[in-house]
Amino acid sequence: MRAAIWFLTLFSVAVALATAAQHPGGLVSVFLTGYRVDVSINLAILITVTAFILLYVAIRGVSTLLALPKIAKRWRLLQRERSTHESLLNALEQLLTGRYVRSIGAATKAVESANSLKELSQDEVSTPKYLNQLIGLAHLIGAESAHELRDFKSRDQHLQALLIKFPATDASSGGEIREASLLSAARWSLSDADPLSALGLLGELKGGAARRTLTLRLKLKSDRLAKHQKAALETARLLNKHGAFSQNAASGLLKSLCISSLDECNEPEQLIQIWKMFSLNERALPDVAVHAGEKMVSLNGSPQTALLWISPVWDLHIQKPGALSTQQIEKLIQTLSSILKALGPDKTWLAKVDQARVSRPTDPNLQFLSAMVCMHNGLWGKAQQLMQEASRNLIKPSMKKQAWLALAQLATQRGDEAEALSIWKKIALIA
Repeated sequence: MRAAIWFLTLFSVAVALATAAQHPGGLVSVFLTGYRVDVSINLAILITVTAFILLYVAIRGVSTLLALPKIAKRWRLLQRERSTHESLLNALEQLLTGRYVRSIGAATKAVESANSLKELSQDEVSTPKYLNQLIGLAHLIGAESAHELRDFKSRDQHLQALLIKFPATDASSGGEIREASLLSAARWSLSDADPLSALGLLGELKGGAARRTLTLRLKLKSDRLAKHQKAALETARLLNKHGAFSQNAASGLLKSLCISSLDECNEPEQLIQIWKMFSLNERALPDVAVHAGEKMVSLNGSPQTALLWISPVWDLHIQKPGALSTQQIEKLIQTLSSILKALGPDKTWLAKVDQARVSRPTDPNLQFLSAMVCMHNGLWGKAQQLMQEASRNLIKPSMKKQAWLALAQLATQRGDEAEALSIWKKIALIA
């Protein structure tokens, strides 16, 4: 459509010019120092247009001639810029293919080429806006390659050049390059087993960068390696909130961190404070609750408090038989036995455990626990009967040994030294 309109326009102009040329409307007289020149108006228009075109071409030619040095300089800058891009892409390609020496060489060449490009550029118009980012990426690639080669001196040189070029005070230019360099440096420190240095580098990140999933993952690894269990637990909670883990992975990680936090406690009061820091979901984890109760008993703390913590796990085991694994059940029984021993005679728990045993008469773990509770409450005959039956069916060696120890104590108490000696021999064989 546009071509048709142009064709019609040109056709109309040609017709108009032809018509005007056939009917000259007048003359144009030019007086020059006593001379008079008369030309038709059509010729005058033609001469004027021709003179304008020639003048325009001459001015353009002179302007182009004067601009040749700038054009040549721009061409050289363009070639240098292309060379810088080529070196940077080559450095990245060599890094990804594992050719780290070549990658360092290409990254160094890219930095040198970019610096020379910056020196040749005397104005902001001819200088690429992304030149600083390009230099930063080249340094980062070089540092990454040097780290893979264990060339720490070269790696640190590239890193320092990055941090100097992109200071923390200048957040408007190259802020993301600085963040990338700090994250990479933290990862390198972790690979060198230096978690404190990694935490220091991560601490320099400000704003949203400190709350990103990548940053939190690195912080979690650093805290765990540095044995900062409380901080690691807080970081794991944030990651779980952001959906960084699957449900099973999150549960396992939180369980491990909670248990590690409990292991750091040296006093019952400290243990209680740590327990209060746990969320309801964390307290409901069977391994965490059982370990907390076991730790309270080992610290000679309040058995009532330990029993309060472990009671939900016991209820879960009784109400839902398949909710706990075999290992969890065995640890629950052993820990509950230790807590009830520290608690002393208790008719309530005696009836509760005996009721659970009656509901599952073939369960050796409940037989063992019921026998231990009977011992704590002075029911020696019933305790011996239940323990003998449990000792034949228990699988875990530590629990079987504990059952035989109880039988040996019962035999000694009733004066049957031969029976006690026989049991001690069995215990010695599995010790």
